[in-house]
Amino acid sequence: MKSKVFLLLQVVVAMILGVSSPVYSQDTIWFSKIGKEVSIRDSAERYNVVYKDKADTQKVKLVRYLKDGTLLEEMNFYPYSPNRVLEGAFIRYSDGRIVQERSYAKNQLNGPLKTYWENGQLRRHDIYENGKFISGNCYGIDGADTTWFEFEKTASYPGGMDSLRRYLSRNLRYPQLAKVQGIQGTVRVKFTIAKDGSLEDIFVVKPIDPSLDQEAIRLVTKMPKWIPAIQDDRLVKMYFILPIVFRIRE
Repeated sequence: MKSKVFLLLQVVVAMILGVSSPVYSQDTIWFSKIGKEVSIRDSAERYNVVYKDKADTQKVKLVRYLKDGTLLEEMNFYPYSPNRVLEGAFIRYSDGRIVQERSYAKNQLNGPLKTYWENGQLRRHDIYENGKFISGNCYGIDGADTTWFEFEKTASYPGGMDSLRRYLSRNLRYPQLAKVQGIQGTVRVKFTIAKDGSLEDIFVVKPIDPSLDQEAIRLVTKMPKWIPAIQDDRLVKMYFILPIVFRIRE
C-alpha cells in the first residue's frame, strides 16, 4: 500500500509541474547570492530546476526556487542554447501566490501581461503583439478601474548614458604596467541596482587582466547612486552588465 501511495504522489507532483518523467529530463543547478553557479548546496542561495523535452532538448521549462524551496519563477524557452529565447509563459510568484504572468514569442512580449494585488485582485491587464504594446487597463485593489500607467522603467545612470560615458572617460585610470605591456580589451562588470539606487554585488563576468579587472571594479564602486528601476509602479532591484573599454591610444 505504501509503495502505491508513493507512486501516486510522484504522479501528482509531475502533473502539478506540467511534466512527466518519460517526456522530460531534469537537472538542478545551484547559485550563490551574486548569481554564480556553485557545486555545493550549502553555499547556495537559490537553485534552478531545468526540465528538457526529451524529444527536443531545446524546448525547456526553467523553474527557480530559493534554497528553502520557495517558488520564485517559471519560464519557458525555445531554443535554450546557445542563447536562450523566451517562448511561452513566464510566471512570477511571491509567498506562494502568482503576482505576475507574461506571455512571450521569440523573446518578445506577445499576448497578455497580468499582475495582481496582494489580495489576488487583478492589478493590470495589458496586451502586447510582437513586443509592441497594444492596449491595457489598470485596476485598484478593490477591482475598480484606475488610470493606466507604464508597466516598467529600467534603472538608469543620473543624466543618462552620455553622463555615464563621461564618468567613465574622466575617471578611468589605465594601469601603467598593463599599458606598457599593451594589454587592452573590454571588461564586463555585473552589478545589482538596489531599490534606493545603490550598487550591490559588483563582480567581473568577463575578465581581461587582473589590473584592468580591478580598475573596472573600482570605477563601478565609486559611481553615484543610479535611478532605480520601477515595475508596476513599485521600486524593484535590477541587475546590469556594464562594458568598460580599455584602449591604448597612439
